[in-house]
Amino acid sequence: MPAVLENIITAVSPNPHDYSVTLTWANGATTVSSLSHLVGKGVFARLTDPSIFAQARVGPRGRSLEWPGEIEFCSDALWFEAHPEDAPQTLHREHVP
Repeated sequence: MPAVLENIITAVSPNPHDYSVTLTWANGATTVSSLSHLVGKGVFARLTDPSIFAQARVGPRGRSLEWPGEIEFCSDALWFEAHPEDAPQTLHREHVP
């Protein structure tokens, strides 16, 4: 189970037709992440242009997925979205009436 800060992206293959990215990870895993629910909204508006989306690249030290214009996703967030069972557990407060 990779922990926070252990999730390193080594390669990205963007698919502008369905706004997904195939990511290769340092641990040898490969995941496909759909970003279609975000593309076109707020800071992700520019990614609707297929030529921009196709410019996805691995960020410094593999710790992010980036596009021109300072658009980026944290590698941990992408890993944990694909592997929710690996996500750090959050503390739950007991409900007190």
